[in-house]
Parts: sequence; structure tokens; C-alpha cells
Amino acid sequence: MSLGAWFKDSYYNSLPADDLIGKQRFKLFRTTSFVGSIACFAFVLQSMAFYSLSHPIVLATLIIGAGFLINLYLLPVHANSKLAYVLLSLGATLIIHLNMYDQGGLRASAMYYMAPITLMSFMLLGNKTGRIMFLLVLINILYFYFISENTSIASFDLIGDTPSSINLDYLITGFIAFFILAAQLNYLESGKNIVIERITEQRNELRVKNSELRKLSIVASKAENAITITDVDGKAEWVNDGFTRLTGYPSEEILNQYPLAMLHGRGTDRQALQDLENAISSHSPYSGELLKYRKDGTRFWTQVTMTPITSDSGDQQQLIFIESDITPRKIAEEKMKQYMANLEKSNKELDKFAYVVSHDLKAPLRAIGNLTGWIEEDMGDNVPASIRENFETIKGRVVRMEGLIDGILDYTKAARNLGTVTTFNCADLLRETIDLIGSPPNAVIHIHDNIPTMSAERVKLQQVFLNLVHNAIRFNDKENILVEIGCEDKGANWEFFVHDNGPGIEQRFHEKIFVIFQTLNARDEVEAKGVGLAIVKKIIEEEGGAIWLESVKDQGATFRFSWPKKKRQLNEAVLAEEDHLF
Repeated sequence: MSLGAWFKDSYYNSLPADDLIGKQRFKLFRTTSFVGSIACFAFVLQSMAFYSLSHPIVLATLIIGAGFLINLYLLPVHANSKLAYVLLSLGATLIIHLNMYDQGGLRASAMYYMAPITLMSFMLLGNKTGRIMFLLVLINILYFYFISENTSIASFDLIGDTPSSINLDYLITGFIAFFILAAQLNYLESGKNIVIERITEQRNELRVKNSELRKLSIVASKAENAITITDVDGKAEWVNDGFTRLTGYPSEEILNQYPLAMLHGRGTDRQALQDLENAISSHSPYSGELLKYRKDGTRFWTQVTMTPITSDSGDQQQLIFIESDITPRKIAEEKMKQYMANLEKSNKELDKFAYVVSHDLKAPLRAIGNLTGWIEEDMGDNVPASIRENFETIKGRVVRMEGLIDGILDYTKAARNLGTVTTFNCADLLRETIDLIGSPPNAVIHIHDNIPTMSAERVKLQQVFLNLVHNAIRFNDKENILVEIGCEDKGANWEFFVHDNGPGIEQRFHEKIFVIFQTLNARDEVEAKGVGLAIVKKIIEEEGGAIWLESVKDQGATFRFSWPKKKRQLNEAVLAEEDHLF
């Protein structure tokens, strides 16, 4: 990197972007330092025609010219611009002072340079230091007036004492001095315009920002959520109207206080509170739920989001808390938890009841059946036909009653146990199911080609097909029984159907058949428990599907049911949660 580039990068770029005056002064200082050093070296070359290099004025001029450059390149080191500018002004004044001795004293044309030097001092150092430099110029003029009148120290040795040489010196010096002065005035005007332009830009930017701030202020102030701005330790600096509505504390009571300490109580979760305090201490973001207390002592739940605000330099400055009232949601969650607990309790009681029913009712039924058999054995062939018929009726009712009790047990257990989800070919499952049913010779069961490979609890799906296919065969009144089984892809679900060519079912019975213990035939005509379709409906709905019937009397029946491709997950967290919210 070159020396000039290093100087520019190390100092000029270190000035703040909005310090326009500082940047303009630096540019003037840099230009004047280079021009001043060049002028000094030019004067030394001019003086060598009359003096030797060891002459005091020549030597001093050479040293001051080098000093201009040294002063320029030392500025990035000490970064004291005022010191550098003062040294430049003093050095320029000293150069003029030394040259006036050999250019006629008070009548030296170098006096012209005092004007741009004075103007430079005001521009670089401001009014106060500029006045001091102006006073030094006046003292310099009075000094040379005195020595020119009373001594012979001043001379025209450097330019000659003839009128033509003096006039030529005045002409050259005047042109150069006024050219420098004009350049400074132009530079001053240009710098002023830059400053004005920048101020105008900043004013316009400020107007836009103020407009945005007013909008943000309105939004923040009127927002339903509670918004709090605190210092880095959590002491409130500003709260919005939403905070007052939520907590009951007006802003004047909460400012310069610690809201976190004022709003928590004995019911607040200590661990959650400690997590929030740790986040404040470490200046880390935080999000969580807290139970808090209003000014009147009532409790409420909030969703708290805390965001640290840092400056461009990375220093922590403030914390912003945004809180929303989630009390209705937490109350709903509490009700849901209680409902699930009651449901679980009811299910357990139902299981217990079913066990008691099966144990306490089956034993007397078996006793009735046994007693009937013993009576028949004791009476032998002496049993009248009418009594034997009654005995058979009793036996049939006992078997039916046992079937109903078994149906109750099957229904209460249906879809309750969580099985293992496996991937299987459903067509293979159907063929296995048909083998288990043992279809009669007059029955044709057609499985369509669109049966999928799926992931589900295989046993539950097989239980559904067992009931539907068995019913399609069992209650079919046709000489040649036809059953069709197929499936359609419905996106999130598989939709299966089981169609038969049986007697069909009237529309008014389409819902009744899915109710437990409901049958369409008289018990004595067709022995049925009325549980199978109720179990099917329960299994399918527990899986998140649905079952319905499409049928017209004497035109067969089609049972359709949907089965989700993805098993519905139960909310175990809700079931397991035991702590009360309030």
C-alpha cells in the first residue's frame, strides 16, 4: 500500500460518515500541506542563486517544508487534528515571516500570503483559534513596520531593490496570493454546499423516519399485546396501553420498576421464571408461558417473547417484551385435560363393568342351561313334545344371551388396544380373510385389481373385512351369491367398498344397522347379536375414517369405508399431564 493510500485509509475513512465539516477540513489540510511543502522547496531553489544552503533563512525554509509533510503523515498516528492544523497555520505564518526579511520587510510582497493563511486558519480551526492567528498576523505587520522604520534588518536582497524588480515581485506574488485566496473561497463555498446538501438529505431522511416512528408508535401503543421496553437489567423504560389493559398497572407505576418481579406470584412456575431471568442476564432471546398476577391480584397466563436489542457495535442496549393473553387457551386446555381424565376413568370403569357383567351373568346362564339338560336326562323319553320344545327354546335363549354378553365384551375392547403398524398387501389380507370365513359353494367373491399395499394395524383391518364379507354372504337371499371388494385412492385416505347382490336395505335403516344390538331380522329367523357392524364402525372411526351404506331394497348393498393412509396419533402429552393450571 502506498503512503498516500495508507494515509487516506487510516485517517480520512476513520472520520464518521456524517462529520462533513471534519472531512472538508481534512481535505483542506492535506492540500495545503502538500502545496506548502512544494512552495518551500521552490523557495529554497530560488534562494540558492543568492544564498548557500547553510543560510539561516534557506535552512529554516527547508526544515519547515519538510515539517509540513511530517505533520501531515503523523496525523493518523496521534489523531489530534487540531494540533496538526495549528502546526500547519503556525508553520505557514513563520515561512512568510522569514521571507519578509529579504523581500523588503513591511513592503515585502509576501504580505499578500497573510490573507489566505488567515482564512485557512479560520476554516481549519474555527473562529476562536482563527482570531488568535489573525492577531499574530497583525503583530507581524506591526513588527515589520517597526524594524523597517528603525533598523536596517530588512532588505531587498532576494528580489533586488529596483522599482521594476519590486513591481515584478508584487505582480507574481499578488497573482499567486489572490489565486490561492479565490481557490479557498471556492473551496469554502463548495464545502458549504456539500454540508447544506447533506443536511437537506438528513432532514428528508429524518422526516421519513419520523413518519415511520409515528406509525410504529401508534401500532405499538394501540396493539392488543402488552409491549414493554426495559434496560439491560429488566427495568421498565416504556410500556404500551396493552400492558395497562392486561396487568392493570398504569405506565407511571411501572416505569423504572422491574415488571417481572411485580407481576409474578406464588403460583408462577419457578423454573420458567428462572429461565427467563437467566435469559435476561445472558442477553439471550426467550419465549415461554408464564402465570402472572394483575394489580388486583387476579391471575392470568401470558405467552412471553423477549428479544435483546443491540447497537451496531454489538453492545447490549435494551430488552423488548411482547406478551399475549393466553388465559382462555389455558382454561380450554385444562378443561380438555379434565375431560380426557374423565374419559380415561370412564373407559376403565367400562372395562371393569364389562368384566363383571361377563363373569356374574354367564355363570347363572350356564346354570340354567345345565339344569335344563339335567331335567331332560332325568325325564328321558317321558318328556312331552311341548315341554321338549320349551326346553329347546330355553337353551336357544341361553346361547343368545351368552352371545350378547360376548358382544358387549367385544364392543368395549374394539379399537382400544394399540396394535403394531405393519406394511402388507391388502389383497393377500382379503384372501386370508375369505379363507377364514369359509365361503359356501354358491358364493363368488371377486377382489378387484386396485387393492393397495398399505401400512396399518393388520388385525383391525382384517376384523373390519371379516364382519363386512361375512354379513354379505350370511344375509344374502340369492341362489348365486356375488360379493365384490375394491378400493379407490382418495389422497389422504383409501376408500374401500364391499358390494353384494343381496336383498338390500331400506334408506330408513341405514343408520340403525350401525347401532349395537340392532338387527333387521327377527332373532328367531336369523340368529345375530347385532354387534358386528357397531364394532366395525367403532374401529374405523377410532382410526380417523368413516363408514356408510349405499343401498336400495332388493338391489343389493354397498358398504364403503375410508381408512387414513397415515395413522392418527393420540395426544399422549395431554393424557399424561397431571398438574393443575390454577
